[in-house]
Amino acid sequence: MGRNTHSFRHSGFTLLELIISLALIGLMTVLLFGALRFAGKAWDASETRQDRDTSISMLWQYLSDRFAQARPLSSHVESEGENVFFFKGKANAVEFVSPMPAHLGSGGLYIIRLQRALAGKKKQLILRRWLYHPEVLAGEAGLPEWRPLSGNELYRPGKEKPELRAWYSESVLVDDIQEVKFSYYGVMAKGDESANWDSAWEDRPYLPMLVSIKIRDSKGAWPEMTFELPAR
Repeated sequence: MGRNTHSFRHSGFTLLELIISLALIGLMTVLLFGALRFAGKAWDASETRQDRDTSISMLWQYLSDRFAQARPLSSHVESEGENVFFFKGKANAVEFVSPMPAHLGSGGLYIIRLQRALAGKKKQLILRRWLYHPEVLAGEAGLPEWRPLSGNELYRPGKEKPELRAWYSESVLVDDIQEVKFSYYGVMAKGDESANWDSAWEDRPYLPMLVSIKIRDSKGAWPEMTFELPAR
């Protein structure tokens, strides 16, 4: 009888051992949940980076196609009283003529303008496109008026009319920008042997060789994007 009681006491847990065991279990639980929470945040951050990288890649491909097909066109514009060459570059906007995919318009050539826009308190980078057509240039198509790119205007997007989408439309390229900067690489005058980068491309009736775009959004700087234009 005595031997059995003595054996039972030695085979059980003391209060101190039980407290230590519970503390260790609690610590392991905290560490486990901490690791799971960290892994979840890392996964979310990875997905966010991947989505952002995908957006940057898609925008680069889209604009690369547009710039690669830019056309060195001039037309007489009645409102300007002169011929206008349809490539103009500013530090924060650029305008040129290029064909658009049929699923984004009616096909054909469009005047494409990349510029900053203000939507509420957010700044956006948007793409506006007008059909390259005499009625549009003459202001007779009932569209948002096209005038040659000038100044540092900050566009405020309006409401599109679906029935006019083949003539005019606009799209948000980057929804929340802090800064956008364009620069242009080419010769100062045709026949020059050396080319340079410049923050503007005006009064030159020929295309630059390259266009560079630097963008910074709420998450930081994008990789610099450089686009090649056709040599003509």
